[in-house]
Amino acid sequence: MSRILRIVSLVLLVSTVCRTGYAQGDRVVQRIYLVGDAGELKDGHHPVCDWLKGHVDWNDTGNVLVYLGDNVYPHGMPPEGARGVDEAREIIDYQLSVVAGKKARAFFVPGNHDWKQGKPGGWQQVKNEQNYIDSVGLANVDFLPKDGCPGPVAVEVGEKVVLVAMDSEWWLQEEGERPGLESGCECKDPKAITNALRDIISSYPDRLILVAMHHPLYTHGEHGGYYTIKQHIFPLTDIKPGLWIPLPLIGSIYPIARGYSGMCRTWRIPGIRTCVRRWSP
Repeated sequence: MSRILRIVSLVLLVSTVCRTGYAQGDRVVQRIYLVGDAGELKDGHHPVCDWLKGHVDWNDTGNVLVYLGDNVYPHGMPPEGARGVDEAREIIDYQLSVVAGKKARAFFVPGNHDWKQGKPGGWQQVKNEQNYIDSVGLANVDFLPKDGCPGPVAVEVGEKVVLVAMDSEWWLQEEGERPGLESGCECKDPKAITNALRDIISSYPDRLILVAMHHPLYTHGEHGGYYTIKQHIFPLTDIKPGLWIPLPLIGSIYPIARGYSGMCRTWRIPGIRTCVRRWSP
């Protein structure tokens, strides 16, 4: 439920920011709704998707929807005929239903769960998801970047905004489990990605450039390896709020292991540190 509340808050915040940014004009020219971790249904519904359907005019082309990854829990889109594929398609269908038959555009970018949490076969899972979304045939929906490529892919979503889709999980995948130098990707290595991103930024000096990817460049939360004193001393409260059992030292083992082992795809692991260094001013 806390994840859901964060998503709703983000949607409301983005709408508010866009309204503020164009407050001096005659009208709002662009609203971009960012939704992350939408890959799980509860009783056949997703409350954020339901909220979006009931509160946003998706026939207004000034509205754009971006799903920021982890579009299918827990391990992405299985292949045709495999266990769980029907459930995975149902999840994607529910997300697509927000803009199905409407004029507004929607974009999907992958996250770590779409890549099978970094396990072998994740690259194929991402391509399965892309292929399924493409097969539905909605002209106003796109999955970017394509084929597990890292991006960046620039899309003009209005006169004022350029959306740049990137696959941040690409940086975390092992060699051989992601497209590399032998692939058909336009950008095949970190240097090419960085140069392409700089080219996009220089090509649109007068526009707002919104980089859409699953992981943030910086975070002071648990995915950045930061934990509160409470989590170190009373770690069981993360499992059940009432378990105030002090476990000093023992309680610090999990945060330290998580921060440096990469088991939970945090920003302290080498691939992400490389990404941040290359993109920092």
